[in-house]
Amino acid sequence: MRFGRSLASQAHPGWRQHYLDYDALKQSIKDCAEAQRAAAQQQGPPLSVRALLEDSQAKFQSQLDAEVLKVVRFYQQHSAQLLEEVDRASEGLRQLLRPDQQEQLPRSADKAAALEGSVEQLEELMLETTQLLQYVSLNMTAIRKALKKYAKNVVATNQPVSGFLALEIEHPNDPGWRVLQGTFLPAAVAQDLHDMQEHEDVLGAMARLQQLVGETEDYRRRLTASASMRMTSGGERQLGALADHVVEMVAAQQDAARDSALVHAVPWLERAAGMFEPAPADEFAVATVAGLVLNNLSTLLFLANYTAVLPPTDALCVRIGVSSSYTGLIMAASDLAAVVASLGISFWTQHSFKQPLLFASLSCLAGNLLFVAAYQWRSLSALLIARLLNGLGSARTANRRYTADYVSRSRRTAASAAFVGASNLGMALGPLLSLPLAYLPDRQVAGLSVNSITAVGWIMALLWVLFFAATLIWFPDPPKRLPIGLAPQDDSMSLPAHNTSSSKSSQLKQPLLTAAALSRSPNEAETGELAAHAEGDGLASDGALLPHVLAAKQQQQQQQARGAATAAVWQATVPATLACTLALFIQKMVQQGLLDSIPLFAQRQPYSWRSSQVGLFIGLLCAAMVPVNLSVGAASSRVSDRSMVVGSLAMCVVAQLALTRSAASAVAFLGGAALLLTASVVLEGTATALMSKVIWSGFATGVLNAGLLSTEAGTLGRLAGNALLWGVGRATGLDDGQLPRFAWLLFATLAALSAMLLVHLACVYGRLKG
Repeated sequence: MRFGRSLASQAHPGWRQHYLDYDALKQSIKDCAEAQRAAAQQQGPPLSVRALLEDSQAKFQSQLDAEVLKVVRFYQQHSAQLLEEVDRASEGLRQLLRPDQQEQLPRSADKAAALEGSVEQLEELMLETTQLLQYVSLNMTAIRKALKKYAKNVVATNQPVSGFLALEIEHPNDPGWRVLQGTFLPAAVAQDLHDMQEHEDVLGAMARLQQLVGETEDYRRRLTASASMRMTSGGERQLGALADHVVEMVAAQQDAARDSALVHAVPWLERAAGMFEPAPADEFAVATVAGLVLNNLSTLLFLANYTAVLPPTDALCVRIGVSSSYTGLIMAASDLAAVVASLGISFWTQHSFKQPLLFASLSCLAGNLLFVAAYQWRSLSALLIARLLNGLGSARTANRRYTADYVSRSRRTAASAAFVGASNLGMALGPLLSLPLAYLPDRQVAGLSVNSITAVGWIMALLWVLFFAATLIWFPDPPKRLPIGLAPQDDSMSLPAHNTSSSKSSQLKQPLLTAAALSRSPNEAETGELAAHAEGDGLASDGALLPHVLAAKQQQQQQQARGAATAAVWQATVPATLACTLALFIQKMVQQGLLDSIPLFAQRQPYSWRSSQVGLFIGLLCAAMVPVNLSVGAASSRVSDRSMVVGSLAMCVVAQLALTRSAASAVAFLGGAALLLTASVVLEGTATALMSKVIWSGFATGVLNAGLLSTEAGTLGRLAGNALLWGVGRATGLDDGQLPRFAWLLFATLAALSAMLLVHLACVYGRLKG
């Protein structure tokens, strides 16, 4: 049976208009496919055909948004009503069981009538609970089926837009298959959809109803044993049917959990910030305003500290007495230490968040003081050690993970936006710091130099002291977050865990009356246990496999199935994940090579810029990338991520080829630098977004997760870019006569690496599902 007919036949008649209108969405998909075919065959004027396609896609998007919102709102309203009705039924039964109430019903017929009334009410509520769980299951399936059909018949799904909700669906039989559909629903709707998928309120009602069934049965048994009540035959059948309704509820809940697990609501800004972990349950969302502010300040200060030394680096090399090519080595020292620090701090956050922040601030403080001393001593060794200490102060993995682990789903998008904003602001403020310091006179204070170069170290040291004090006083270390599925459990039995992606739901208990328990009598269970002990060959007297042998065989089959599924996931996701990781590595390598080389070009002929002018140029370039990021978000609704990754990488190659002539042409230098930085920022945003779509969900959690993978790829890319600049500088020299050769070798190498990645992306383009 086709799903549309199946949905119509299974829908609750009284709620029919509240289900997802699958037929209307299917018609919109058909309109999109026809408009797409017309565009491909150019049936009509190009502009009108294109407009028709865009209008049909917008109509589908609008319908999908409205239908999802309709379903969520109905669930919220009806689940709240169900809870109220269950509370009233519970109170009514409690009143019936009170001793004084028993005295008011002396006759057996009155007691039986009251009990049968309660049983009838319980039966209605259990049917309503089952219907609501089936409502969840059918609508989750309808969303998945509609998006699957849209992806199959239309060239590209609507791409996620930052600040809005995205819907990600999986295939029940193909672990590596996924589709991501952008919407224009507010990101806050993700919490409402998540609540519907978790349906913890309905699970609570279900547990309460099962408890009431048990209490009702106990009450009937006591009164029947004391001969004070005898139910009618119809009442007895109705009470016996409650067990069947429990089985139906459990089955409906399992179906709802299975179908909900294949649809995911994704607030897209979180993925752009590199936060792939599921949001914590509300009781674990203990992030404070002070904690979030201090974590974002840590990111801002570190990136400002990292980039602040770029403008005066050339003058610093002259002071120390080394070639300007050592700029790459000086910057690379921080990256080398940051690679180690990111991994170590990621493990450290398993035990504490406050301690890594304090360690990072002290490390950066020591690094800045040693930076000043290196200038005073004219020591390259001291300078490299200073930059190593600065790199050890990279606590960005802790900053990102604090938001991912302890910010609730409803606040996570805003927290992610703040994290991204703090990173961008730090990148821009570091170089701009050289602007007000440019006119600082060179003075000696207590035998130490204070000038436009050392003032960077003094100011950053003061800021880190203030940050250390603020963290020590105001940062509350959150409690250790238990791994998913390892939350404390009660020994008693209650509802089944229905979604392993939620730490809150993992604490829900097993059902009081499960389908297996209801289908076997105590005598049957006892007989089975005795037979299992009596038979030694695994066979019962009739030749059938004993239960424990059958269970062992089933477990072995499940393990084999899991192994096959893991292999399928690996094959489907790893090549695409590797491609995205390489893209992030190359992007940071290109970006760092560009930023490090700007002072080397700008402070020589024919430009001869001062360090303050270099800082202003780099700062303005970094600040201009904020609207570029916003433009990427807007464009993502029309252009697929994999297309933007390939396009931005091709743009990087063009810009790098232009920069090979940057030593001779101001236009090539200024235009090429702006184009290359813009292309690298677009590449970073789209590669991060694409990674979130293709990466296996198993890499979303834990210490060695996707967020750490992307962070380390970026850090290693910066290290490689700095090392390349140092190596090219050492090979060519950096006096004015060798500058054209330096520019050609540096940017031609970067262009060649980018082109190689472009070829690799072309080979795996079909696996990049974005």
